[in-house]
Amino acid sequence: MADKFVQIFEDMGVEAYDGFNSNFKSLSKNMHILTMLTLQDIPSDAKILCVGVGTGADIIELAKINKGWTFTGIDPAKTMLDGCKEKIKKEGLSERCDFFHGYLSDFQSDQKYDAAFCFFVLHFINTKGRKEIYSDVNTYLKSKGHFVHAEISFDQNSEDYPLLLNHWKSLHRHGGATEEKLDNLDTVLREQLSILSPSETKKLILECDFKDPVQFFQSFLIRAWHSRKN
Repeated sequence: MADKFVQIFEDMGVEAYDGFNSNFKSLSKNMHILTMLTLQDIPSDAKILCVGVGTGADIIELAKINKGWTFTGIDPAKTMLDGCKEKIKKEGLSERCDFFHGYLSDFQSDQKYDAAFCFFVLHFINTKGRKEIYSDVNTYLKSKGHFVHAEISFDQNSEDYPLLLNHWKSLHRHGGATEEKLDNLDTVLREQLSILSPSETKKLILECDFKDPVQFFQSFLIRAWHSRKN
């Protein structure tokens, strides 16, 4: 994640971050259920690498469903990671989780993981940075390990984009965004984030030594992908 976005999350704080995301729990729950269905063949005691854990919502949800999974969570925003640790502790999950403060590129371990998750991170990363993340994830996965990631993804030149943008604004209005922020959403999407189209995303996954990339979820501009290490 680019340093400027890390600072944005540091400044936002845990309470504001969780408050905004609480408006979209039903959306996230749907994605988590579908994620589980793509991972039916991994062991009951699977080891999971989580890149960009935020305040831990994804780990908590998936840990409750899969009692034997253990997690390694990574995040460069200390405020978010501290909030994650506190929430994990309150949920009684600390013994099943390890954490690393920093970027995936700084993480060093001999551990190999059955699956890796990266939810709502990659649209903050340019194409070069994404390839580095994909390659690093691939390094830490076991043979045929799973990679699941969700991000904002669309073709900005598509005829569907104006309607999707209106839906996206409605979603953010539901989350309490001001009209000023809504008016600026298109500029943010086009100029501040690093958004790839679905076809570009699929191509990048294949270039980074993953196979069988499948988009298994979409909610307006958010898409989630599942692929496996070659």
